[in-house]
Amino acid sequence: MKFLLLCKRNVYRRMRESRRLVCKYVRRTLLGVLSFLFVSCHNGNEKESIPISIQDTIEANVDSLVIEKDTVYSLKISAVGDLMVHDYQIMKARRKDTDSFDFSPVFKQVQPYLDEADLLVGNLETVFAGKNKGRNDNVCGYASFPYFNSPNSFGEALASAGFDILTTANNHTLDSYPEGVISTLDLLDSLKIKHVGTARDSADRNELCLIEKNGIKIGFSGYTYSLNGIRKPKDKPYLVNEFVNYDTLKISEMCEEVRRLRKAGADFVVTYVHCGTEYQKRPNRYQQKVADSLYMAGSDLILMSHPHILQKLDVKTTSDSLRKCLVAYSLGNFVSGQVSKEETYKDIGAILEVIVRKEKDSTFIGGVSVIPTYSYWRKDHIGVLPVIKAHDHPEQMSIQLRRKDTVNINRAYHHTLEVLRGDMDSTKWQIGQERYVLDW
Repeated sequence: MKFLLLCKRNVYRRMRESRRLVCKYVRRTLLGVLSFLFVSCHNGNEKESIPISIQDTIEANVDSLVIEKDTVYSLKISAVGDLMVHDYQIMKARRKDTDSFDFSPVFKQVQPYLDEADLLVGNLETVFAGKNKGRNDNVCGYASFPYFNSPNSFGEALASAGFDILTTANNHTLDSYPEGVISTLDLLDSLKIKHVGTARDSADRNELCLIEKNGIKIGFSGYTYSLNGIRKPKDKPYLVNEFVNYDTLKISEMCEEVRRLRKAGADFVVTYVHCGTEYQKRPNRYQQKVADSLYMAGSDLILMSHPHILQKLDVKTTSDSLRKCLVAYSLGNFVSGQVSKEETYKDIGAILEVIVRKEKDSTFIGGVSVIPTYSYWRKDHIGVLPVIKAHDHPEQMSIQLRRKDTVNINRAYHHTLEVLRGDMDSTKWQIGQERYVLDW
């Protein structure tokens, strides 16, 4: 297989060299023709060379043509898992003197990594219905499990952290009634955060999400396998993209949206799907079935959430390796206040970094790396730490690590890579620059 890939690369290299030689020949020929025309049209019989200014203009135009054909576009998509707000997070963020909520410290420790992204993506597993407007209001006017409703300031913290697009389709989408769906979209729009998975009306539902960045057009879609038994109003079927109980027809509709994104000009398609089994360390057969279907439909990057702990990464590819698709079966909780017996695992998440490259008519994944993360608890907030940096250089953290933090960070350091690589050859992963790097 490596020999075939090497042959393919050599062919591409020779094609590029041939194109440069052709362009060089065209440049010389064009210069010669224009020089002849200039001399022929010049008054008198004096032989004069083509003016330098004209020659420079011709060469610049031809060179720009060559550069345009050889241009390589690139961008980094960084994706995280579940963005949740539980009771403890709300209570810790509350500032009693002003009756407000401050979530600004949450992402401070990982902000440098988030800033590296050209597009930052995540799963918003809560809603913003407004104070005392959810199904419950038992936590300072807001609520968490089983019916989420969070302060708007958490959304503001997401915007400040740099999130560009969020999927709003998950099992908690209808926690605060249909009105909570709409108010959530209103807040995200006001914060300039794009969203997929929910809609205000039929026209909004049918509108495709395409984002162009660095010369690459990325298509996004979002779906959920469950609504926790809450049914969409019959007169509002557009509210949430769902395939409840892994309905085959709905999965086909999900795949059709991938094809629509392709037809609309998407160079690269990202599908964020909420499915799986909570706290299960390996993806179930339904997750794998959905991933297979989306890959065949044309998805390039499949992001899944719901298990709340990390699951493996997988690479789907054709026999000739000309097309690859990366599947992240679960990126775990990026931030949450969940309490469970397996506390370490529910506090471990990841920032998945995917380099997307576009060369000529081909767009593909050019690199993959993972920054493991850990949710730490403090008196006034629950925040996110970068595991490798906290493990190797704890003195560089701007917060004092407690003994519990150190123990859990050490576990996360060894646990994350083992889980992520799954069935992959361990030699394909290396540690570099505070992240795990996949030999793509």
